[in-house]
Amino acid sequence: MAALNSLGTTGRVLLVDDSPIALEAIGSRLQESGLDVVMTTSPREAVALATEGPQPFDLLILDVMMPHIDGHELTRRLRDHPRTNNTPILLLTSLDTTDDRVLGLVSGADDFFTKTAPDAEMLARVRSFISLGKMRAQLQAQHEAMARVMREPEAPTPPQARVEIIHHMPVVSERLARALRGSPVGGEFQLTQRASSQRMATSDADLLVVSYPVALEGEAPLLKRFGFDEEAPAILVVDETESTARRVMAFDSGADDYLTLQTPMAELAARLGSALRRQRRQRQLRSSRDRAMLVAVTDPLTGLYNRAYFHEALGVEFRRAQRYKHPMTLVLLDLDHFKQVNDNLGHSAGDEALREVSKRLRQTARSTDVVARHGGEEFAMILPETDLEQGLIAAERFRAAVDGALVTGARGGSRALTMSAGVGCFPAHTSSISELIELTDAALYTAKRQGRNRVCAVSVSQEPPSPAIPAAAAPSVGTSGVMERLRRLVAEDLEGPLTATRTAARMLHEASDPGDTLHTLTSQLRQSTDEVRQELLRVMDDLSRAILEAGRAGAAHGEHK
Repeated sequence: MAALNSLGTTGRVLLVDDSPIALEAIGSRLQESGLDVVMTTSPREAVALATEGPQPFDLLILDVMMPHIDGHELTRRLRDHPRTNNTPILLLTSLDTTDDRVLGLVSGADDFFTKTAPDAEMLARVRSFISLGKMRAQLQAQHEAMARVMREPEAPTPPQARVEIIHHMPVVSERLARALRGSPVGGEFQLTQRASSQRMATSDADLLVVSYPVALEGEAPLLKRFGFDEEAPAILVVDETESTARRVMAFDSGADDYLTLQTPMAELAARLGSALRRQRRQRQLRSSRDRAMLVAVTDPLTGLYNRAYFHEALGVEFRRAQRYKHPMTLVLLDLDHFKQVNDNLGHSAGDEALREVSKRLRQTARSTDVVARHGGEEFAMILPETDLEQGLIAAERFRAAVDGALVTGARGGSRALTMSAGVGCFPAHTSSISELIELTDAALYTAKRQGRNRVCAVSVSQEPPSPAIPAAAAPSVGTSGVMERLRRLVAEDLEGPLTATRTAARMLHEASDPGDTLHTLTSQLRQSTDEVRQELLRVMDDLSRAILEAGRAGAAHGEHK
């Protein structure tokens, strides 16, 4: 699933240049494009801001020619720090020599641009690397959450990277292949060639070197398939001649780099090595995430993340949203009338329903979303970088994906499935992670009460549902009427009151310690059956009678006085 398109990218940028004039000129252009830019003329202050500041950066832009600490040394220091070792770095230079470019790439920079570069080209490159930085940050956050759950070592890096050349002119493809094999980094990768006429749906390569027509022209341009896809190879576009418009188009379509056939081979090899380092690190993070998911954090029935990982990931994403001051949305979904599926069609049909729903949710979600089975027939989804409006649209998409799905019993009979959803957003609704869960759960309950098969957002005045506890003192006016309404509600609605009961039980269950009486009791209560509903009816009846008798006794006592 593709990540967000770079044209809509916003992000936080650190700009470092010892010239206040250059700093203001470039910084203002970036700010006018909608980016949050922090500027400094001091390399030492830049190190402190990037490694110790209150918020991480999506991109670091460093001038090369600076006193005391130049851009290359600053790049090496930032690459050695765990907080910035994965942050994209662009070098800013007034020089334009091959040696200077190669030295910058070898020091650990992702790319560079000159101070005289056209605005459109500079902004395209910046947007491209901010998108890359956000994808890396999300993968890193997921990797950290997995590591805490798994405690599993990372898989070793494969010994050789794989590079594939796809060019519409075979003679140029062969020329590039010979040059790359003979370059200083030629022994670090396996090189293959593919005809441009061959349709490519997937690729096992780490990096693709492709001509501009193959990447962006024709009926099936390669970047339309692979651009901004976190699981796709890195893509290095080679054009016949330099074109600012085509360079911008390549970066805005998801290319990792853009070169021409006039680029010196030393620079081409250095850029290829830099792109491979970025790609292999990302694949290493994804591999670690995927292995851990399969071993320790997957629900065995549905294949989704399990409850343990969901709560760990929610904490990581919530803290990241706070640091970056970006929105994050939580969606809780619950299958409607799921008990009737089990009762009427059998538990095997219930299991099949959960698997089908899980498949549809997974197919509808983005690759950066966290989709989990929260327990029973309830699902939870974390949508990073998603505000309330976008979250409601996504939740409606999830609901629609499930609406009408059929499940069939082993002995015949079928039932259409629907889901209800609650949507809560940080910071729109709360700044507390526990309150976000409770408010979103309350919104889900509201969707159930309003007729099911719908999406409800947290109301500004909404509070989490809690079980009503009658006071021991004399009843207030109208209490017996309220109790009668509750009694009828339990009698007429087979699921609504139990949903509220299960919500309260879950909250108490999570707050209690395993082994104590409350923990055991709430474990049983969360699996409420019809027997519990009947008991609730009896309790309501007894309580109603007790209140009426207390009221009569109070009235008689007043008359006696």
